[in-house]
Amino acid sequence: MPFPPGLAALLAPFCAPQAGPGPGPFQAVNQKGILAVADYLGITPAKAMILCLEHKIWPLRFARNRGIFTAAEQRRFLESHAAIIGCGGLGGHVATLLARAGVGAFTLCDFDVFDESNLNRQVLCSETNLGQSKAATAGKELARIASHTDIRIFPVKADPGTLAEILQGAEIVIDCLDSLEARRDVSAAADQAKVPFVHGAIAGEEGFVMVALPGKKSMELLYQGVALADEKGAELLLGVPTVTPAAIAALQARFALMVLAGREFGKTQLCHVDISGPSLEMLTL
Repeated sequence: MPFPPGLAALLAPFCAPQAGPGPGPFQAVNQKGILAVADYLGITPAKAMILCLEHKIWPLRFARNRGIFTAAEQRRFLESHAAIIGCGGLGGHVATLLARAGVGAFTLCDFDVFDESNLNRQVLCSETNLGQSKAATAGKELARIASHTDIRIFPVKADPGTLAEILQGAEIVIDCLDSLEARRDVSAAADQAKVPFVHGAIAGEEGFVMVALPGKKSMELLYQGVALADEKGAELLLGVPTVTPAAIAALQARFALMVLAGREFGKTQLCHVDISGPSLEMLTL
């Protein structure tokens, strides 16, 4: 889209040159400038940021992403839609990380409410919101972090009867659940919708992160021979300490951003993390 007449003059008071990060200097526009553009053109703040990025003007809130991501990739994030299934230990971290990174639309699904046992590890849980919906709380926090985001809330179970509606419009599905049966249902629904699926699982000081592309049947391969009755065994034995969900969620968010940026994944990527060492293994299925 060409730069509308008068926009450069409008932006000038809100822009400042930046020496880095990334290759060479660039211009960054602050939040007041984004809102001024949105008001001038009668568009949403998200579309105003997209327009600026098309002309290599970075919203200041995303300037530190430059160097790792290009302006075109940052624009893709703003245009993308992530479905996060489970808004507790993993999902709370994943949602806030992706909102800060620039993802423009979210579907947040969780039927559960916060209780005291969540306080040690669930970043969105506080003493003041015990008993409140995890999905609704996540939506409020994302709106507080990034008011330009489009947010859909589903405080329901993710099962074969609800998943078609939950995943509608999503370009990536991120599994932050603690039930193998539900994970399998979500993986199958993502596969049917031909949407990449990012799986995360934790127990003790270890965890797995996997990027599964449509048609690969990666969850079936990873959990073949695992009975539903065994799924909670490791978590009940080892617990879920404070830092493990944060570490695994950061990797889930990282892989999700790579997918949304259009980076190629030729094979299923499986990452095993042991933070007690620490150690990290990259495997393929």
